[in-house]
Amino acid sequence: MKRKNLLLWSLLFILCWVVPTAVQAASAPIKLVVNGSYVTPDVPPQVVKERTMVPISFLGKAYGVDVQWDQTEKTVTIDNGNGKKIVMKPGQTSAYVNGSPITLAQAPLIIQQRTFLPLRIVGELLDATIGWENTTKTVVVNQPQSMSINGSTLPSTPIFQLPAGYYVNINNVAKPLGYEVKQSAGKLVLEQGTEKYTISQAAGNQSDGYRMIETQYAISPEYLSRMINATSGWNQSHTAFALDKLQKITGFTQTDDEITIRSEGKMSYSHFYLDDGNHVVIDFNHAVKDSSVQNQEFTSPLVKGIRFGQQESPDRVRVVLDLTKKAGYTISAVDGETKITVKEEILTPVPAPVPAPAPVPQPANSGKFVIVLDPGHGGKDPGASGTIGNHEKDLVLAIAKKTEAILSQNPNFKVIMTRTGDTYPTLQERAALANNLKANVFMSFHANAGPSTAHGTETYYTTPQSKEFASILHKHLLKATGFTDRHLRTANYYVIKNTKMPSTLIEIGFLTNSADNAAMLTPALQQRVAEEMAAGITEYYNKHH
Repeated sequence: MKRKNLLLWSLLFILCWVVPTAVQAASAPIKLVVNGSYVTPDVPPQVVKERTMVPISFLGKAYGVDVQWDQTEKTVTIDNGNGKKIVMKPGQTSAYVNGSPITLAQAPLIIQQRTFLPLRIVGELLDATIGWENTTKTVVVNQPQSMSINGSTLPSTPIFQLPAGYYVNINNVAKPLGYEVKQSAGKLVLEQGTEKYTISQAAGNQSDGYRMIETQYAISPEYLSRMINATSGWNQSHTAFALDKLQKITGFTQTDDEITIRSEGKMSYSHFYLDDGNHVVIDFNHAVKDSSVQNQEFTSPLVKGIRFGQQESPDRVRVVLDLTKKAGYTISAVDGETKITVKEEILTPVPAPVPAPAPVPQPANSGKFVIVLDPGHGGKDPGASGTIGNHEKDLVLAIAKKTEAILSQNPNFKVIMTRTGDTYPTLQERAALANNLKANVFMSFHANAGPSTAHGTETYYTTPQSKEFASILHKHLLKATGFTDRHLRTANYYVIKNTKMPSTLIEIGFLTNSADNAAMLTPALQQRVAEEMAAGITEYYNKHH
């Protein structure tokens, strides 16, 4: 009798281990796409404790790696054929890669006599690109591919392979090309200068349009290339996609007050007056200039010279016409030529984002501690773009306004903003405002941009007198964000180099990092940053007054 009971309990124990109770039925069948093709395992993907689990053996074979089950040792061995061998056991988080121990975030499970692992862990172990398309409940697993734009490889940019084609995060490709991504009535809009492209959501297995993969807008690189009229293609092994939109500026001619810029094709551009109206700026997008194209002085009545500057990422050539006096101008472009005609009468260019004047300085009250807060960018200059298309200029203005509201409650403080709306005071105007007010401190608000893997908080100063002020604010900024400490740094940014008082520039976090960006968009973090910046300025004030 005792032996029968023992056997019964042993059987129940094995059944509990083999059939986990945490498996949940998905609301809709989960589809599986491996290297661009739908595959159907005998036991479909499962949802276990809100994690998508996939059958290792079937997925591995579909992906192209060898997966073996050792019945005696009760182990799963994955051999990717490139010198990587992974050994694991169901129910254990301990595993081995080429003999070295690792710890899995979740132990493998046995479901219907198949070994399952969370999708993300499988991706890491196989060095695969892993994605999830929520609208179609599709798991995406494919060999990693890379993409380059204008000769530069995009860092940390996964390419997802679906039956409809390849897809990449639209923000990752828009930024190096200089496009701004906007949303309008369920559609995406790519915009830059005279270029504007509207993208609808892709239906079914269409490749033309955007899809939502990993909760981000994704677009086919081939579709993008056709849309913007770029040169593109895959390499022979189909592991790397190259897109080239660059056009070369080859020279220019000048007749009286008419300048013709020669190029390889029809150029896309934006244009505006610079500062005092005595300079006309034309930014040519997707452009590089030939080394033979050099600055030149003229003797015409209205134009005294032309200057060229090369910018990278996005590739852009800035042409500045130095005028003898304020004058109007018109621009027209055809294939191979862009003509700028300067006229006596002052016309408003279309579009012509004229910089808004800086706020009229208010006399500082006697005995007041004057603080100038500078929300970076604004108006025609959106600053960096976030992972969901948000703009730096909006984020920093919101935080600066909250900081102003807190500081203004202190009767010892006089707080001045360089801008209070979506305007663009120039860098010179921002610094001049602080200097004319004889401000006690100057603080510029910014958010960073870089590779999607870059994250954290950093603070800058230029002059030795600013180090203490910057150090205090950096300490408070770290407390507010909780982001990675990228430390106190020096740099020759115009507004902190050309202000005469202790000055600092903060980079709250990276808009191009999805985690940083999501946190910075929350009202709670924005309020904490404002409170800590006000506390930092107050701490500095108390130490010196």
